[in-house]
Amino acid sequence: MKLLFYCLIALIPAYSFSQQPTDTNRIEEPRYDTTSIEIRSTNSFYFCSGLYKIPRDCDKQDQSNCCSFSSQVHLSERAIVSGQLACYNGTSLSWTNFDSENIAKSAFEGYPPQIKKQMKKFTQTEIKLSICNQEVRAYKLSYKTHQGFNGHELIAYVNTNGQHLFVHLHSLKELKSSSQLQPIFRQIISF
Repeated sequence: MKLLFYCLIALIPAYSFSQQPTDTNRIEEPRYDTTSIEIRSTNSFYFCSGLYKIPRDCDKQDQSNCCSFSSQVHLSERAIVSGQLACYNGTSLSWTNFDSENIAKSAFEGYPPQIKKQMKKFTQTEIKLSICNQEVRAYKLSYKTHQGFNGHELIAYVNTNGQHLFVHLHSLKELKSSSQLQPIFRQIISF
């Protein structure tokens, strides 16, 4: 019984001090939680180990060739993991670099069923596509959202220069051939 009494006596100060209000005037040292940053470019970007000039015809009435590049750079990675070239007319090319061909292929195969579930209307057609002069397996996707928005995408995965890329080409209009694309996109993709 004495032992229990001594234990309680020993715990009272610890309990009392733990209930003290914290000093709200004290500023804690910062904890940085940023693990990535976004980068942008309006002059050039790399894709498939090639350097491409970004069109910046932004002063014309037709701004389809007013484009920019953006990407997320992760602190744990030594290279750009993803990127996007987007133009004012709604056409964009985006890609994600995966660690292995299997992961890139799984992302490619899993994407259409995932998108189909979210759409009011959806069609998928396998097409022949060339990315950086390499013929790849690709799908042409057309869909209509429940809100009435129509979208069109070409998706593919490509292994180039040791990179395993899952590639999306987004467009607001249906694309029948690469001749409908701006010149910057035709340098990279043909179908």
